[in-house]
Amino acid sequence: MLDKNITLNELLRTYPELQSLFDRYYIDYCCGGHRTLQEVAKEYSLDLNEFLSEAKKVLESREEKGL
Repeated sequence: MLDKNITLNELLRTYPELQSLFDRYYIDYCCGGHRTLQEVAKEYSLDLNEFLSEAKKVLESREEKGL
């Protein structure tokens, strides 16, 4: 489940296909993986709702393809 309080490490362990989304936003998920999505959104001035919406689309697309 996507939640603003999940850490980047947890998110990528659960949903590795989101790595490309993190790359597109230039989010450091290696050394900064201990931070929550909410912390990252604040640090990078991201619209968290928009980011979560995009992440959900990526995951839905994966499910539709049966992956």
